[in-house]
Amino acid sequence: MKLRKRLGALLLSAAMLLTALPAIAPTAAQAANATGTIVLTIDSPTMTVNGTSKAIDAEGSKPSLDDGGYTMLPLRGVVEAMGGSLSWDATNRVVTMVKDGQTVKVPIGSTKLTVDGVQKDMLANNGTYKAAYINKSGRTLVHVRALQAFNNTTCTWNQSTKQVTVTYPTNTPTVTSKNYRVDLINKTGQDINALYYGQSGTYSYSQNVLTSTLKKNGTASFYISVPDNATTRLYDFYTEGTGTRFYNGLNLSGVNAYVTVLLKDGSKFEQANDKTITVSSGETALKIVNKSKLDIDRLYMSKSNSFSSSDDILEETLDAGDDVTIDVDLDGSKTWYFQAVDEDGDKHSSGRVTFSSATVKSATLTFSSSKKLSLGNGSSGGDTTLTFDNRSGDTITAIYMAGSKSDLDDADDLLDGDELDDKDTIDVDIDLDGDKSWYITVEFDEEDDLEEKSLNFEYTDPSEATIRITSSSASIRDEKKGSSSSGGDLTVALINDTDTKIREAYLVDKGDGKNFDIDDYDEDDDILGGDTLKVNQSVVLEDVASDDTYDLVLYYGTGDNDYDYISVDFTDATNYAAVWVNEAGSDSFDGEYYTDDDNTMLLGVYNNTDEDLSSVKVCDQDEGGTIQSIGSLDDGDYYYLELNTKDYPDIYVRWSGNSDDEDFDDMDNEVPFAVINLEDADGGDANLDSIDDLA
Repeated sequence: MKLRKRLGALLLSAAMLLTALPAIAPTAAQAANATGTIVLTIDSPTMTVNGTSKAIDAEGSKPSLDDGGYTMLPLRGVVEAMGGSLSWDATNRVVTMVKDGQTVKVPIGSTKLTVDGVQKDMLANNGTYKAAYINKSGRTLVHVRALQAFNNTTCTWNQSTKQVTVTYPTNTPTVTSKNYRVDLINKTGQDINALYYGQSGTYSYSQNVLTSTLKKNGTASFYISVPDNATTRLYDFYTEGTGTRFYNGLNLSGVNAYVTVLLKDGSKFEQANDKTITVSSGETALKIVNKSKLDIDRLYMSKSNSFSSSDDILEETLDAGDDVTIDVDLDGSKTWYFQAVDEDGDKHSSGRVTFSSATVKSATLTFSSSKKLSLGNGSSGGDTTLTFDNRSGDTITAIYMAGSKSDLDDADDLLDGDELDDKDTIDVDIDLDGDKSWYITVEFDEEDDLEEKSLNFEYTDPSEATIRITSSSASIRDEKKGSSSSGGDLTVALINDTDTKIREAYLVDKGDGKNFDIDDYDEDDDILGGDTLKVNQSVVLEDVASDDTYDLVLYYGTGDNDYDYISVDFTDATNYAAVWVNEAGSDSFDGEYYTDDDNTMLLGVYNNTDEDLSSVKVCDQDEGGTIQSIGSLDDGDYYYLELNTKDYPDIYVRWSGNSDDEDFDDMDNEVPFAVINLEDADGGDANLDSIDDLA
């Protein structure tokens, strides 16, 4: 599942911002009229109110002729122009209109309205009316004749001009005024829950003009209606959110149609009349990959290791095995902290991670199967997980590491102000930057500091290692070789279903396999890590590829040219891919590849029952038919088959002498590779290892 949402600042355009409130009713008055008129024109976003043309509402609503010739539109702007108000009850699906003390309730899907508590059938006495409904865009459309439920209100249709004239009593003064659209950009760094405005110096403010929370870096619009006889066109406003902020001096003099207001921190704002304000996007596409078996309920991002004031950057739970790409604003900083909260409520922090730059366009944050958060693809941090093991007999108050002794003075504390008690450990993800030689300084609570001790790693950029610290030394233990230089986010299963050992394997750019030169590559580039993939065996390699095309170079001998290659395409893969090497000559390989976007997968059946089996079959649970007849399967052997999980999502395995079939459900959740273990099957202990289990 891939999701995408927008969190960073946007380049504003007027068309994007017409999504908020209608005009606020003016306060200054002219002479009173006995009646008012509103003229609505089919397919026009403007209406004429007592001779003055103005927008129906901020959304650009237009009256339309529905089936049967009914004039339908959202009525909020019309009712407010009549001096009334309109509200929406989403629970009961009822529109409520109030004017001059009368209340009219318009239910969705019914021709019966309620006027001051009394039901009124709009079809009575040969009336013409169509029930209100919600269109595909989620807008509530009401027949204009619903307005006739108000006293002394009429709607007249002019066929030649395609216009409806609404005539209504005016018991309040009317005024000539002009509406100005205010386009907001929230760069305060905080969410804004409410905004109120009023003429400068009056200290009299409107109701909240925001229809929903204005998120940080978000946009919204509302209208200010300024009477022609207004004594000032200066407006003040204040916002509520994390505290209250006051802004003074919005000047509408000289504005023709709209004004863009960039809200800044510290009660400051920038104003642009009748034009947009271009805000540097500062957006980074952050791909969040959940490789664990736990759902991530919330994910926080902070410039410090405190997340108390941070917002959840996930719109919804990120399921185990899924990923989501969101746009985040690095706000000029390369250094950040992340914290994931899993489905059990446990918190997992990344420690400090460093992006390659504050304007990097993409990066990947991975929550691994071992529940560690690390940053990659566009970052310069989080490549190696170092476990610091305190065996000093004292509390460690700070740890510094650098590539040279002179750089130790400027190094950051890897504990970031925390302490590491005796016999405790802590994991820190850092970038070793390809260097094997490092220096470490350790500060203790009571013991003398351990200063400028050298550390020499065996591997370049190991995936993980333990640094054991005593009162007199620091040493590297349990170092594990890192992924190959092909690198990436994909976990790849490599299955050798041939009679030939695979001695080395390299993922290289597509087209480079034909003229592969081993001298161009280091031993670290071998994705097998120096191991041999034996006949009939498989290996699962984490983070060795990206969603791209490759040539997979496979060595069958020890000579520089003792290789063949298979072209593979992982472009559809999200988290996993598999390569089935299933045919070989004396000097060649062939095979198939699979991704987690496929309906087909490679399934292994492993006989570890301590017995040779016969008449082994993989069958369909639904129809009972045989999917694959394996035949004899000796103890310790594997059999690999291609399974269409769309056709056969639920399967079972049976063989001669087995009294109970072994069922395996939801195989479509196991693509592209899994292995069925038949151990102790008579006791009902057969099980399935997913690709994560095999990693």
